Amino acid sequence: MLFFLHGCKKSYVNVTSKIIGHAATGLKMPNAIYHDNSEAGIVYTQQLPFCAGVEVDVRMDQSGKLWLFHDETLSPEIAESGCIETHTSSTLAQFHYRGLHQEPLFALTAASATLFQGKFTFFDIKAWNACENTVKEAVEFKNALLALGMDSSSFGIIVPNETYFQALKNTFNVYLSIQSISDLSNNFLENEPKLKGIVVRNSAISEAEVNFLKSIHKEVVIYEVRSAKGIKDGLQKNPNYLITDDVKLTVGLLH
Repeated sequence: MLFFLHGCKKSYVNVTSKIIGHAATGLKMPNAIYHDNSEAGIVYTQQLPFCAGVEVDVRMDQSGKLWLFHDETLSPEIAESGCIETHTSSTLAQFHYRGLHQEPLFALTAASATLFQGKFTFFDIKAWNACENTVKEAVEFKNALLALGMDSSSFGIIVPNETYFQALKNTFNVYLSIQSISDLSNNFLENEPKLKGIVVRNSAISEAEVNFLKSIHKEVVIYEVRSAKGIKDGLQKNPNYLITDDVKLTVGLLH
């Protein structure tokens, strides 16, 4: 094992990627100590050596409050039906994840946001309304995020589409989530200087494309790296940030 890690260090001697925990402890990782997007998981991951911070998934409830939760529906992660968006804050405060620790859902408020101090955080906005209410929902998200009172240099906002980007670009450091580089037109790249960067699956971007985007001062965030092979491939591309489902393994390979 020592020989293996030593060899990997040589391969990544020029890698400068910052390591970020996907949904804190990794998304749906069976060997994770804590549930993804939980307070305990965030605290645990942020304390790991060489971990720059976490990425968490943000949804808005019926009351207009923010919660950390990945899936569109509560079930099967929670023993309840419906969605974050269809419940009130008071109801969601009573829900707990299934599993060993039965963690409560994490309400993202000005008080709880202090948990992220000292590390970098990606807030990945999960849009619920995909049609006529998108603009209204984006503005509601902006106001709720502003109410957290966080230093805007300590976090980035991952948005699902250009509607959200337009609503948030003048307020936060915004990263656009894309399926592939072909989603980015030259016109968009040239005329949107406030685009901080892009977020893309590891399998959907090449090392050359990463280098191109960095050359025009756009940060690159790669995710969906779970296995040793996937993590090594992602590190080889040297994005600005690598959102990994296994922080310990990634750090071991890199350091």
